Amino acid sequence: MEDISNALAREAAVSVTCLPDGSVDRRYAVEDAAGDVETRRDLGRRIAAGHAKSFRVEHEGTAPGGQAVNAARQLHALGATTTLYGHLGHAVFDGLPFAAHSMGRPADVAVFEFDDDAVMFTEESSAIADWDLDDLDAVAGGDPFDADAVVWTNWASTGNGTAALRALAERDRAAEDGTADEGATRGRDRRWLVVDPGDVTACERDAVGPFLDALAALDPFDVALSINDDELAFLADSIDGGTDAARGSVAGTDVRAARLEFVRERGSLDLAVVHAADAAVARDASGTTRCPNLTVDARRYTGGGDRFSAGLAYALAADWTLGEALTLANACATFYVSHAETAGTERLAAWLAERDAGV
Repeated sequence: MEDISNALAREAAVSVTCLPDGSVDRRYAVEDAAGDVETRRDLGRRIAAGHAKSFRVEHEGTAPGGQAVNAARQLHALGATTTLYGHLGHAVFDGLPFAAHSMGRPADVAVFEFDDDAVMFTEESSAIADWDLDDLDAVAGGDPFDADAVVWTNWASTGNGTAALRALAERDRAAEDGTADEGATRGRDRRWLVVDPGDVTACERDAVGPFLDALAALDPFDVALSINDDELAFLADSIDGGTDAARGSVAGTDVRAARLEFVRERGSLDLAVVHAADAAVARDASGTTRCPNLTVDARRYTGGGDRFSAGLAYALAADWTLGEALTLANACATFYVSHAETAGTERLAAWLAERDAGV
């Protein structure tokens, strides 16, 4: 874990675009006739046993949600000039403190929270499922990709997500060739595209190869893939030869690192990162970088990964070292899950200093 106090004190002039999803998140506590249902496992046991068929819920609040929205909130807190293109067609998004453009109806998510985890039930939005790059063009006043970094989330929920990535690559090739139509994406200096694909485990395995091919075609960008352990395992095992490579061919091989390198090579990625409770692990062309995470008591079990990806994008765009970037990403995610709040640079710096001092 790197000391990022000096980096946090610097005011980085960073611009970041986030896209394309959004959700209205309604949080509930759960109880039955016997009282509060404290754990997800307890809920499962009660349902399986058949003793409780009716559960009461207590609505604890409604808030803006969605991966792109969560990432944008974290980036704004860090001081980035943030622009969100999401599915924001609901009054809950009216108070967002940064530029936000709606491309249609958000998903509706019921979040049932327990002491040990959360369960989410989602009513998908057809506008998100059918989203493509034309929908982005319809609401964008300029080039939404003309930023220091782009955070592209929730590929798993967009049926046309791979096609949209391909379309972006084709626009950039046309711009480089000088054949782009008026209004198409122009050539630009290289910048970071951080892709947080969402719960890929819900996707068909044969969609993984085309997705990674589409990422490999994004030549004008430095592409980073940000995933959790379950998503990493699914991606690696969905690629031809992935099961053997992911397990590691030599005894003692770091399985995470082996999986990351396999996925990184398959997608021609500049960076592949896995975020977990114990550590963040990254693979780039130079090898493996590992950053231990802080141990905390969790209050939130959803939204931490989105803030990790946002912190990663901010640090990469600001030219922090990879170790510093992983430390910031871990701090953003861990602060959120332990405080149920999104922290900016000053608060993160103070919190990390307190942790170092054993306060």
